Amino acid sequence: MAKNSTRFICNNCGYITSSWSGRCPECAEWNTLEEDLQASVSKASGKGRLLIPQTVNAASNQDNKRFETGIREVDDVLGGGIVKGSVNLIAGQPGIGKSTLLLQAADGLAKNSKVLYVSAEESAHQVSLRAERLGIKNAKLRLATSVIADDIASTISSHDYDLVFVDSIQAISCNDIPSSAGSVSQIVNASHMLSNAAKQTGTAIILVGHVTKEGNIAGPKVLEHAVDVVLELSGDRYGGFKVLRAVKNRFGSTSEAGIFEMAGNGLKPVDNPSAALL
Repeated sequence: MAKNSTRFICNNCGYITSSWSGRCPECAEWNTLEEDLQASVSKASGKGRLLIPQTVNAASNQDNKRFETGIREVDDVLGGGIVKGSVNLIAGQPGIGKSTLLLQAADGLAKNSKVLYVSAEESAHQVSLRAERLGIKNAKLRLATSVIADDIASTISSHDYDLVFVDSIQAISCNDIPSSAGSVSQIVNASHMLSNAAKQTGTAIILVGHVTKEGNIAGPKVLEHAVDVVLELSGDRYGGFKVLRAVKNRFGSTSEAGIFEMAGNGLKPVDNPSAALL
């Protein structure tokens, strides 16, 4: 029978231990261990399903579809587009343009795919105002607001959408976890819940993540391990170029970079940065 157990995760290095201490045994940082509630099973019940293996080639040839955003720089960094059923995380400091870039990408994807944009930080009215400023008038792009990970996972499991954007992972929470949104427990469990729904239905998920003042992605390192792609949008939030890089990419290279410049109607790709500087 399943029962709740407690573990502690270091939000700096991702080290997991069964007891709390003031200093992480792995990275030696102070006050980084945070409680994480999880469901565990004391012994195997013998009631699991029998696994049905297949050849590696058969699995890889099932569906190689990629969703192209229509923004060449974003597609290049991703390795040709967003892979079906993948979990993608884009991180950056506040005001750098993450939500703007993703709303533009969602608009391009919605032309040929069923796309849902879930906002957990802004109201539908605020997102609509940004879309109006960006010149987005795509009736196929659907918008919803929710801070409950269970509701978002259920929507993903409905098979109604090809891609789901969630802004942001630090703002949503699971009903069964008593801690507040943004805690280690919530981030870990919410990301696993959404990831499982994505893998089972073949729905691609794009998550927005915040960064700390040190420049690291907020939350435990487990979050970065759980996703397939980690993108980082960096640069000066008040002007200059914005650079999109892949820190982790299971489906492509991490050597590509996309360069953008913020304009009145959104982020615009910069084809020749040297010429723009001159």
